[in-house]
Amino acid sequence: MTHPTNDQRAACAQMALNTFRTQVGEDDDATLILDLTTDLGHLACMRRIDFVALVAKAVSVWAYERKHPDGLGASPQVAITVAGRRPTYAWRRKERAA
Repeated sequence: MTHPTNDQRAACAQMALNTFRTQVGEDDDATLILDLTTDLGHLACMRRIDFVALVAKAVSVWAYERKHPDGLGASPQVAITVAGRRPTYAWRRKERAA
């Protein structure tokens, strides 16, 4: 099984960001990424999806793919703490085989 490259992953994200850009009229990529991530949090909440857990998992997978673009290795544990929210969510991805 072949895995997409990080450049291919980034290209897919760029397409999503471009679509979001046309909806909100913002030009700055950092602001767009922040706003889109925030809006995805609101959508997750509406759909009863644990957004913080999802973000922790996403950061873990992102870190894994940066270090192991070939799909081999283990991802780091990621913990996110939000004041007033229990429990802290931690994510650790298991070893992946080629």
